[in-house]
Amino acid sequence: MTVNEHRFGGFRFDGGTGRLWSGDREIRLTPKAAAVLDALVAHAGEPVSKEALFASVWADTAVTDDALTSCVQELRRALEDDPRQPRFIETRHRRGYRFIANLEAGVASRPEPPAASSEISSIAVLPFADMSPARDQDYLCEGLAEELINALTGIDGLRVASRTASFQFRASGADIREVGRHLGVATLLEGSVRKADDRLRVTVQLIEVATGYHRWSQRFDRRLDDVFAIQDEIAESVATSLRGNVLSGHEKQALVRPQTGPAAYEFYLRGRQTLPRMTHADLHSSREMFERAIGLDADYSPAWAGLATVHATLYEWFGARTEDLETAERASRRALELGPGLAEAYVAHGFTLSLSGRYADAALEFEAAIRLNPNLFDAYYYYARSSFAAGDIAGSAELFGKAGAVRHEDFQSVLLQSQSLRMLGRLDEERAATREGLRRVEHMLTLNPLDGRALSLGSLALFHDGQWARAIEWSQRSLELYPDDLSALINAACLSARAGQKDEALGFLERVFARGWGKRDWVEHDPDYDTLRDDPRFQKLLANLK
Repeated sequence: MTVNEHRFGGFRFDGGTGRLWSGDREIRLTPKAAAVLDALVAHAGEPVSKEALFASVWADTAVTDDALTSCVQELRRALEDDPRQPRFIETRHRRGYRFIANLEAGVASRPEPPAASSEISSIAVLPFADMSPARDQDYLCEGLAEELINALTGIDGLRVASRTASFQFRASGADIREVGRHLGVATLLEGSVRKADDRLRVTVQLIEVATGYHRWSQRFDRRLDDVFAIQDEIAESVATSLRGNVLSGHEKQALVRPQTGPAAYEFYLRGRQTLPRMTHADLHSSREMFERAIGLDADYSPAWAGLATVHATLYEWFGARTEDLETAERASRRALELGPGLAEAYVAHGFTLSLSGRYADAALEFEAAIRLNPNLFDAYYYYARSSFAAGDIAGSAELFGKAGAVRHEDFQSVLLQSQSLRMLGRLDEERAATREGLRRVEHMLTLNPLDGRALSLGSLALFHDGQWARAIEWSQRSLELYPDDLSALINAACLSARAGQKDEALGFLERVFARGWGKRDWVEHDPDYDTLRDDPRFQKLLANLK
């Protein structure tokens, strides 16, 4: 495999994706700053006028000089460049800027590979590269990858890296061995998508990390409405190649996904793209996309399951509105009626039932999902949360552990397991889970230093591990990055409460609970709130939650 990248002064920059590295550490750039750097690097050694930069980066948008100045300042901070004695970006007075570092176009190539191993048990599916003329198919590139991830989790003995982890390497240009090492997998599936009108070209290759060997590759040139046939063929070919034998009937069935028309599928994928972000605005955007998919195909069960998950999440965290719970209930039942073999539909229904306090009924739905797909992370994770909310702390510890075993890089399940173990007094197990959770958090932060959930949840784990100074630092970083984020505020409140800082803890909670945002049954069992329970301010805030 060949990797092309710009190298200068110890840095690597991928102009196509706007990603910058110093050694193995990625330095995050805003999209506009990355576009300015790309324009300057493309004309390295030559002055680039302000007018040219505005035309390249802010086409059809009226901005002031301050926008360009801000981007250049961001780049200089990232590159540790001194404007008075520049090594990279030189200011051309009244004219623009010039990139003055020597560029080397690095080309890494691999030798002839040794023989590939016969059977491999782990894989990461990277988001496909968008090769469409308008470069506007990111939802399709991510969606195809996520659908393949979901399908491959049904293969016995195959560990599939999560979307959260593998999508950190979106078109990164990094070396195959480096990506595989970060994700802890033996194989990578990567490819590209080109969509033009009603034609779709998908090129994929399955690569062994250790050798760089292409176990399987293929190009599909089909009509857009053949996208499901393409997915099925890719999934079965990959699974057969990795397993080294013919798949069982059960495994073949696990690869089959419900189908719909291309327009409805586009809206479904757009809904899936924003759902994991879990913000109030993104959840409403996701809801709209699922509704538009259902408007085009009212019999498409995955869209109903997605809609149910959106409304259940809105009910759980954002105000507990009765209409959200009722919609989640209707949508999850419809998903089950249309897709009785769809594990995600059972998870969505179980999630919804748990929010109504029907924990025993929810357990039946989660167990049905696990029977259909024993490797489905969401089934164990939501089952564990339901058990905790029901007061079954021992059950939650077991289920969070199973979730963490299914998804080896997930830190949330392991850290929540450590909390349950602490409540049970199983302190040796709790310490081991806390350390493992922190290991996973730190690994995730090497992939994405801006992961607010990792920082906020990790801060509590650091506190319990006796690392008080780091706990405060991580909590503050999460709040600086995402000052209005629900998770950042709640975990900051829990950290302050644990530290005996009641006023500060209540101040954070007032920004959340006063709006009716939060999950009451979880709060009632969470020991992080114990020091606040007798405080009238806390009791008043808790009364806002359903």
